[in-house]
Amino acid sequence: MGLGACGSKRALQDKWSGPHIIVEKKGEVTYLVDLGTARSPLRVLHVNRLKPYYDRADLTLLMATDEGQEEESDPLPDLFSSTEQDDLVEGVVLADCLTAEQKDHCINLLGQFSELFSTVPGTTSWCEHTIDTGDSMPVESKIYRQPDHIRDCIKQEVQKMLEMGVVEHSESPWASPVVLVPKPLSKDGKKEMRFCVDYRGLNQVTKTDAHPIPRADELIDTLASAKYLRTFDLTAGYWQIKLAEDAKAKTAFSTIGGHYQFTVMPFGLKNAPATFQRLVNTVLQGLEAFSAAYLDDIAVFSSTWDDHLVHLWKVLEALQKAGLTIKASKCQIGQGKVVYLGHLVGGEQIAPLQGKIQTLIDWVPPTTQFQVRAFLGLTGYYRRFIKNYGSIAAPLNDLTSKKMPKKVLWTANCQKAFEELKQAMCTAPVLKSPCYSKKFIVQTDASELGVGAVLSQLNSEGQDQPVAFISRRLTPREKRWSAIER
Repeated sequence: MGLGACGSKRALQDKWSGPHIIVEKKGEVTYLVDLGTARSPLRVLHVNRLKPYYDRADLTLLMATDEGQEEESDPLPDLFSSTEQDDLVEGVVLADCLTAEQKDHCINLLGQFSELFSTVPGTTSWCEHTIDTGDSMPVESKIYRQPDHIRDCIKQEVQKMLEMGVVEHSESPWASPVVLVPKPLSKDGKKEMRFCVDYRGLNQVTKTDAHPIPRADELIDTLASAKYLRTFDLTAGYWQIKLAEDAKAKTAFSTIGGHYQFTVMPFGLKNAPATFQRLVNTVLQGLEAFSAAYLDDIAVFSSTWDDHLVHLWKVLEALQKAGLTIKASKCQIGQGKVVYLGHLVGGEQIAPLQGKIQTLIDWVPPTTQFQVRAFLGLTGYYRRFIKNYGSIAAPLNDLTSKKMPKKVLWTANCQKAFEELKQAMCTAPVLKSPCYSKKFIVQTDASELGVGAVLSQLNSEGQDQPVAFISRRLTPREKRWSAIER
């Protein structure tokens, strides 16, 4: 059978040649091909690098003009160069551990879905977001007072969204105020602001959509045991979902410059996460054995390389059919370990991100309940890495009680718990991903403040390695139990 094989100096541009002969089928998606070269006459190629070879006859294009007609001054357009765009696929990160052949497979596969990778949000026709407020009257909130430099930022952001078609001018009776939230410092130390609308008034009169959001810890455990991992991040994922016509007016917001409403699903709406999760669940339906999604964070995981290529193809095809676009700079392919939901997962191991640990190290003692809750929120997200977290954090949790003043009374016990949690995160062990076909080891402990347990399994070296630390503080009634009951 005659086929064409690709090869080019440009990473994502195939240059086909042929014909070449398939000698043998090596696997489900790999073939041994005779390239007819002296250096490497036989080579194993993936099916994505092969296509049928057709013998084309030479064609001659003739152009004629009427006698006496002057030749057009404008040359014929170069159709190939006029449609050529910057190849955003080149922003995808390929793992260093991949072989040259595996990288070729990835590049060819991604090249076939190059239109998926864009800095512009796509528009899916698979769903639209509705806002059910029943018979509630329109909610109108006053504009927040803003400094002059903040007003300029708001004006610029609104202008950008108008040009993108994300918002439009409105005459809606609904109105929510605008706030600008500082983004984390970029690598170059530049301060940026995030445009947000305070939809608390609208959310209070919106009926709840109870569609479930996956548990982050379950998704992380699922990914950790895979050998090959790939993560996708959708481009401004919420903006890829259209608003229902009667919902647009309810998203209206006011600025000094005017009154506007969204045409796509904005951030901050009560049921926006449920709508988005329903969409990605629909897109990935039937692919759950090798893909998982937490909102716009999509992961593909496989045990073998050949399976991984097939899995990637199916997921990319599903995203393409849904009309979604992907942010290339946030994509990683073929990694043994990837960053997913604030964890470093892969190779049957789970670890917290070093950046988050550094944030905790630099945290100064809180002075308000809000700051205490923020600290507990970050440490609580990684509580599975901290032994007896419930008991250690008990003095800090007491500060968040409604009976306590907003300005906290920082005691020696609070400082001790604060430092212990920091130290525990700095020395947090690397956890093992659970293997449900093997036996688990459970160790329990109790104190006057809380109860805890360590779930562990034997690793490949026969050593006991923790899977998770579980703990919680005791209620006042439980504190009166005997040691055995606890």
